[in-house]
Amino acid sequence: MPMYITTHRYSGEESIEAVREAAEFFKMLPLEGEIEFVASYNFDGGCYIVWRAPSREALEKYLETTDTSTFRKNMEITEVAQSYPPTVDYTIRLWYWIYRLGKG
Repeated sequence: MPMYITTHRYSGEESIEAVREAAEFFKMLPLEGEIEFVASYNFDGGCYIVWRAPSREALEKYLETTDTSTFRKNMEITEVAQSYPPTVDYTIRLWYWIYRLGKG
């Protein structure tokens, strides 16, 4: 299943509300289903969340059902592939990348 990272950024003034929304959101996350929460990493001014989802659209739809307007305000979704240790998905993407480079 594809893996995605959502990046959430918020200002210092928004951080208290964003943390409240995140706490409510993670408290209500289902433990099973087609969208899988993998990990969360915080940084000054935001956080990264790693997900497994069948598609970007499915993840976007899932996140839109939550009451987290501050948390989602400056959200970016990026599809990623694990590069170490290499996965089959990463190897296939690497081959396509090499192929595109060769076509010039």
